[in-house]
Amino acid sequence: MEQLSFHQNLSHPALALANIHVEATERRVARRVESPIALNESRRFQEPVAQNASALPDESAQGNVTEIIMPAGQVENMQLLLPMLTQLNQERRWLAWIDPPQALMHKWQQMHGIVAGELLVLRSSDQHDALTIAERALAAGTCHAVVMWTAGALGAPAFSKLQSASAVGNSHGVVLRQR
Repeated sequence: MEQLSFHQNLSHPALALANIHVEATERRVARRVESPIALNESRRFQEPVAQNASALPDESAQGNVTEIIMPAGQVENMQLLLPMLTQLNQERRWLAWIDPPQALMHKWQQMHGIVAGELLVLRSSDQHDALTIAERALAAGTCHAVVMWTAGALGAPAFSKLQSASAVGNSHGVVLRQR
């Protein structure tokens, strides 16, 4: 798998800003933290972990990907999703949404406590399918969580790819689909 470069366009222009944001975050952390132990703890969540996305994950490392299956017609279930997405948005790395429902985005933007500058909304296209975008975002290490909406079930090989990418990038993946 090739390394995700934020100088490339993966069907969304906001990806080019990710590298700038990570560098600025690192500078803020370096100024704010006083002890080496605290610096290492805070950087664990702030820095991109994978310098080379083609590197194989450690045998003991396991990715963190969760699949949430929702009843038909409730993929925009506000009571379940909005608190979870708001909590995920509190971290200091990017939160990537892949193909979110438009109604959910409007509701979420109206809530308080949102850090919209750390949210990437990515749309799949003919050139880049949602699974490929999710793999790249997870493996890059610049997103602490990648939430992907999909209409169909993921097969075991696809889920395994997401797990591996999650381990490489020390990121969390959430797959939301209808039953």
